[in-house]
Amino acid sequence: MTPTITGHTKVYGVVGDPVSHSLSPVLWNAAFRSLRIDAVYVPFHVRKERLPEAMKGLSSVGVQGVNVTLPHKQSASELCDTLLPPAEIIGAVNTVRFETSGVLAGANTDALGMCQLFSDVKIDGPVTLLGAGGAAKAILWSLSQRKATMIYWSNRTAIRLVCPMHFSDSLLQTVPWGSIPLKEAMVGSSLIINATSLGWRSEDTLPQLANVLGPQKTYIDLNYNPASRLLAAARASGAKVIDGIELLILQGAASFNFLTHLEPPLNAMRKSMKFLLLEERISG
Repeated sequence: MTPTITGHTKVYGVVGDPVSHSLSPVLWNAAFRSLRIDAVYVPFHVRKERLPEAMKGLSSVGVQGVNVTLPHKQSASELCDTLLPPAEIIGAVNTVRFETSGVLAGANTDALGMCQLFSDVKIDGPVTLLGAGGAAKAILWSLSQRKATMIYWSNRTAIRLVCPMHFSDSLLQTVPWGSIPLKEAMVGSSLIINATSLGWRSEDTLPQLANVLGPQKTYIDLNYNPASRLLAAARASGAKVIDGIELLILQGAASFNFLTHLEPPLNAMRKSMKFLLLEERISG
């Protein structure tokens, strides 16, 4: 049901490039309906070079706050006047609240969501993390809270493998993308996390995963494209698979609380995602 927009309707949104794939509008608008709040959540397509003026403009016209997705999480943190823990450590934000004073307050609810997610994941061996963007660095922080014994970290662009936190060399090792050592790291890891953009497009593949996953492993993929070949292959392997939907819900709930100061209606948010995925399976 389309909400009625009035002169009193509060506006929230998500900023990214691309942004049309985002399910956050479904999640948030379901929450607003559940709580009978006069508010709407919309996507804003903002290119990298326009981010500073876009954030200033959104704040100026009275938008309450936004979520921030690829590729803006690290750049957005530099535009914030204040950063809530652990965003200042991670160096990336996925949520920005526009205060009436003009202050931009940034938070990293990816990290909070990952901590919740990891509470249900057994981490009893090495972990391989793929990706070096804002979400990947939030995952590094979350893994540090779980006291992971070894993290192998790899990215297609090696120069981006700069960790904002202190890890000893015996705990965090960077591994070249597409290398034999990366394959060996993944074979020896009980948990593999894909925090790259590979998987957003249904045709994306990740050759390193071939013959690596199996019933003894857990695979977390931050992507939630239902047509993803990566997710399909992971599920076919028998591995325990957690896709980006669960993190979207958990970080979305934390973002909702940060931006609205209200308790998120978690059940309504979960139901909106289940209904949407059911519709996509039927239509697909």
